[in-house]
Amino acid sequence: MAKSNYKIEFHPEAIRETREAIQWCRQRDENVASEFRALLKSAVELVSRFPESWSEYLVDARGFRFQKFPFVLVYIIRGERIIVVALAHSKGKPGFWRERLD
Repeated sequence: MAKSNYKIEFHPEAIRETREAIQWCRQRDENVASEFRALLKSAVELVSRFPESWSEYLVDARGFRFQKFPFVLVYIIRGERIIVVALAHSKGKPGFWRERLD
């Protein structure tokens, strides 16, 4: 039986990217930003419960792709922890976050 609810940690740069993504949404509309925050919270919860449900995303990481927003929640599984290494824009430079895996 798979473990449910791994401990989630955010890399400091992933925190910054999350804040920037929320600001990007807020510039469009406050309701859009609220929707994104709710979807992000839901995504983090799903990833903490079922981390192996999402496919590999480049090297040694997995990615939760948002359906409505152009972002991927990039994370790695390390024992009992899940580390969110990036909130990557889907049109951004692939793998820019690789040095964060160490």
